[in-house]
Amino acid sequence: MRLSVRRSALGLVVVAMLALAGCSSSEPDAKPAPTPTPTPTPTPTGLTASAWADNVCSSLGDLTTDISAVAEGLSVQLGSGDALDQLKSQLKTNIATAGTSLDELKAAIADAPDTEEATTLKESLQSSASDVSAATQQAREAAQEAADAKNAAGFLGSAGTALTATSTALAAAKEYATTLQAAASNVGGAIRSAFDGSASCTALNENS
Repeated sequence: MRLSVRRSALGLVVVAMLALAGCSSSEPDAKPAPTPTPTPTPTPTGLTASAWADNVCSSLGDLTTDISAVAEGLSVQLGSGDALDQLKSQLKTNIATAGTSLDELKAAIADAPDTEEATTLKESLQSSASDVSAATQQAREAAQEAADAKNAAGFLGSAGTALTATSTALAAAKEYATTLQAAASNVGGAIRSAFDGSASCTALNENS
C-alpha cells in the first residue's frame, strides 16, 4: 500500500512539474509581417513625339543641304596650291558629310517613340526612304569618282555625271520631305500634331 501511494505521489509530482514547465515556458513573440515594398511606377523612356518629329525633320533638312553642297559652293583659292586638288578635297569632304547625314536620318526615323502611331509612321518612312537613299548613294559615288580623277580632264569628265546625280538626289530628298508630311498627317493623333507643330518640320516643308 505504501508503494502504491508513493508511486501515485511521484506521478502527481511529475505531472505538476510538467504543468509548471509548460506554464513557465513562454512562446516567442510572433514577428510582425514585413511591410510590402511598393512597386515603383515605370518611368517612361524614349523620345516624346515632339522630340522625334524635330529630329526627323532636322536630319532630313541637313541631308538636303549637304546633298546640295556636294556640287555647289566648290571654290578655288588662287595662290593656295593646285586648283584641282582644292576641288577634289572639297568634294571628298562634302561626300563624307552627305553620307553621315543620310545615316543620321535613318537613325532618327528608327528612334521612334514606343507608341502605335509612331511605329506606324516609322515603318512607313522606312519603307519609302529607298528612293532618297539610293539617289544619295549614287550621287556620292559619282562625286567620289570625280574626286579620284588623276587629272583635270578626268575630273571634268566625271563632274558632269556627278552634277546630274546630285540633282536627282536633291529632288528625291525634297520629294521625301513631302512624303514625310503626308504620312504624318495620315497617321493623325499626337504624331500629326507633333510634326505640324515642329519648327524644323515647318522649315522643311517650306523648302521642299
